[in-house]
Amino acid sequence: MSMWQFMAAIEGYVKAHSGEDEKMSDKEADDLFEWLKSKE
Repeated sequence: MSMWQFMAAIEGYVKAHSGEDEKMSDKEADDLFEWLKSKE
């Protein structure tokens, strides 16, 4: 593994596990709810 691949992996891990998540928008929430209702 090259150094840039290693650094990209570290950056991805930190981004995925950091506590700085953005909240879901209202449109995203509505879309998710509609998708869940369609699975019944």
